[in-house]
Amino acid sequence: MKKNLLRSVALSALLLVGIGAPKAQAQTSYEVPPLNPEYQTMADQINELNLDDPEAANKVFSKLIRKISKSKEDLVSVGTYFLQNNNYPAANQCATKLYDLSAEYVPGLMFMGEVCMKRKDWGGAGQKFDEVLLIDSTYVPAIKRNAFVYKNVNPHVAIEMLERIKRLEPENYEADKDLGDIAYKQEQYKTAVGHYDAYYSRVPKDTTVIDIRSCENYLMSLYSTTKFEKVAQLAAEMLPLAPNDMMFKRMRFFADIENYELDAAAEHMAYINNKEYEDSLYLYLDYAYAAQYHNLNNDPATAIECYKKALEVDPTKAQGYKELSTLYGQNKQAELGLEAYKKYLELIGDKAELSDRFLLGVQYMKVYQEEGTDPEKKQQFFQDADRIFAEVMEQKPDYVTAIIYRARLNNTDPTKINEDVKNLYVKVLEVSADRPDETMRERFEASRYLFFYAVNVEPNDMELAGRAYEIAKSIAPEDKFVQNAGRFMEISKAEQK
Repeated sequence: MKKNLLRSVALSALLLVGIGAPKAQAQTSYEVPPLNPEYQTMADQINELNLDDPEAANKVFSKLIRKISKSKEDLVSVGTYFLQNNNYPAANQCATKLYDLSAEYVPGLMFMGEVCMKRKDWGGAGQKFDEVLLIDSTYVPAIKRNAFVYKNVNPHVAIEMLERIKRLEPENYEADKDLGDIAYKQEQYKTAVGHYDAYYSRVPKDTTVIDIRSCENYLMSLYSTTKFEKVAQLAAEMLPLAPNDMMFKRMRFFADIENYELDAAAEHMAYINNKEYEDSLYLYLDYAYAAQYHNLNNDPATAIECYKKALEVDPTKAQGYKELSTLYGQNKQAELGLEAYKKYLELIGDKAELSDRFLLGVQYMKVYQEEGTDPEKKQQFFQDADRIFAEVMEQKPDYVTAIIYRARLNNTDPTKINEDVKNLYVKVLEVSADRPDETMRERFEASRYLFFYAVNVEPNDMELAGRAYEIAKSIAPEDKFVQNAGRFMEISKAEQK
């Protein structure tokens, strides 16, 4: 053996785990033969000499390997001891010797697979575990390790292995957990929920056993499948297991908002209000949900500040600017709302639809109509809104809402009749005639204006008035306007006689 065989051990040990690793043998995925006390003493001596005197360590190791090279049991027990004490090069030498000595010794193959895993040779590890399964296809430890190896490398193989485990051990909740983790990573959230349901129902609610990260994934999978009531229930159950877990607190708060449990939300958003974590740990959604809470409590000003923070965290969230635009409108800051909406359109780019363009017109209209708008800008806002509504109508002539909004915009003095407004409302009735149930509100609004126009124009247009009245009556016969219009029509007919 070359004298420098273990010279790299000192650096390897430092890089892998560090100095002072525990010497007790940890639980393994295979049965380890008893370790000869003499060999343990020599192994301890090697581990202790590695950093200070690699040459001496190499001499002791050469002596030890000669003693055990003909015994597969000793190679496994000594190699496992080295592996557990983070002496990978020594463990690897034992594995090499072992494979040459006995390529069908199951504990040896399992040990060799663990050595491959230590150096992140997942393919090599999987090959060794596969060799075990060729010898015994029902050997669950090898199936488990294969599932672990392939979980992040080849999830399809991992799923196959985990399903084999479930067939052999139906109550194996660790297999349920791993199946859930794989489905979660593949964004198959409904499937993940099914596996996590099985895992959580069986696993002891003990921090030494339960996997907190998988519990987080469970909550996020439920959230992604809109199971908000269950999110709230489980988050409350899980928090005592990890009281400082931000994800548990986050999911509980999100579920409160989704379930409209505003009193609970006020309490549970403390992790945001009190800055319980570093700023870098807060997500866009933390502040977006906080904004939603304040909006539901009729506090648009605070909601606006929350959305500003959300967009500082992630300025690429187009929907955030759209929501911010709406909040500015509610807070009588329409011009800022217009600017936020323009940013939304900029971010969605070519994905913008005609409805998005229409809503830009609505934003211009809001600024035009808001009290306090700069009089010098007011007319320009009117023209921009009218132009956009006209463009939308040109592209989609039956876009009833766009026609309605253009009519409202142009109805600048509700006490006076306006020919342009009248023509727009006539168009509303024309384009909505084949879908009266879907457009009842728009048709009722159009009928009201057209009746007002018909009885105020000189001379009165009683034909239009009658048509508008009949449409309005068919929609809301008990409405006060309809009843007054009906009496007006009766009086008019009587006078004509």
